[in-house]
Amino acid sequence: MKRRWFGAMLRQVLSLVLGLAFNAATAQAGENVILRFDQTRGANPSSALVEDAAGNLYGTTTLGGAANCGIVFELSPGPDGKWTETVLFSFPSCTFPPGLAVGGTLVFDKQGNLYVVATNSDCCQIPGGFVLRLSKGADGTWSGAVIYRFTADDGYPYSDLTTDSAGNLYGTTYLSSSTSNGKVFKLSPQPGGKWQETILFAFSSANGIGSPTTGVTFDRSGNLYGPTYSAVYELSPQANGPWTLSVLYTFTGDQAQPNSPLVFDSRGSLYGTATQPDPGLVFKLSPQSGGPWKEKVIHFFANGSDGEFPAGNLVLDSSGNVYGTAMWGGLGCNRFYCGVAYELSPQSGGPWKETILHPFESAEDGSQPGAGLLLDASGNLFGTTYHGGGRYGYGTVFEITP
Repeated sequence: MKRRWFGAMLRQVLSLVLGLAFNAATAQAGENVILRFDQTRGANPSSALVEDAAGNLYGTTTLGGAANCGIVFELSPGPDGKWTETVLFSFPSCTFPPGLAVGGTLVFDKQGNLYVVATNSDCCQIPGGFVLRLSKGADGTWSGAVIYRFTADDGYPYSDLTTDSAGNLYGTTYLSSSTSNGKVFKLSPQPGGKWQETILFAFSSANGIGSPTTGVTFDRSGNLYGPTYSAVYELSPQANGPWTLSVLYTFTGDQAQPNSPLVFDSRGSLYGTATQPDPGLVFKLSPQSGGPWKEKVIHFFANGSDGEFPAGNLVLDSSGNVYGTAMWGGLGCNRFYCGVAYELSPQSGGPWKETILHPFESAEDGSQPGAGLLLDASGNLFGTTYHGGGRYGYGTVFEITP
């Protein structure tokens, strides 16, 4: 962290002295703040948004609410273009699960229940962590229940959850110790309301590929994919036995620390972000016939003005364009500290083109959009900023239109 902070400071000084030009294209997209948090109704969102079939948006905050321990919120669009916030659930205190984990995004099941992980937070420090289910009652109110609790020995669930068609939940835990580097787990609903955990794979120093850094992603055949600090792996289910680990790609040199969930394109290639070399990059992994996967860096973040420290999930549109956020960088906040939303477009026979969709300015539109984006069916992008957006800077929800 000190290295990254020093690097950002150095780039700022160089920019001010040398007058570096803004070398990324700027799109004519429209950005609109649809919610500014005020602490009472949530503060400091750090996870991406999810959408239901009616176009309502759902998210979480790490602070704010009744006990300043975070909330789950819904945003509903109105005919006048305005959005209405409803606080679905306000975490009461440390006697209930603590505030939501950084990076844990809500996920729906087929019945409309929401699930999310919770672990150590700004609100309180509790060993292990929880998986929470939020359910809507007949009277329209939402209630929260712990469906599974991890012990300190299990590790800390701090990533997004994934569901399958049977209603099982999948995720990862992190635990740095002499014997364990974290796990990939499956939670299965049981009769009577209980959930059963199955460890699909346990990372250790013997694996030699580090610890899981985000959640897992399914392919069409039911295999799971995810990154560690130094590699990208695949877990394949076996008919009669444990899941099998395959290391698809190991990062070498100073290209390491992938930090976003992986996402597939229509041809089976995977995309993700990494923090090294500083200030970060976006990579593509493509399967090769009979051989290891091939890695290609489709964008190096250059000098801070085009983004720095990419974070959160990527999304792809039907044309193969990639959209994401960088938590730092841009031209706002005295240059380099507000962040950007960006688009990467493939070019025929040449490097990918970066377009800055929106450089954040803090005071009105927020800063540090570190959670990634949601792309709706109309091509609109939605996201959150952790800071900025008002007098006290409790963060925002924003929309970027084509």
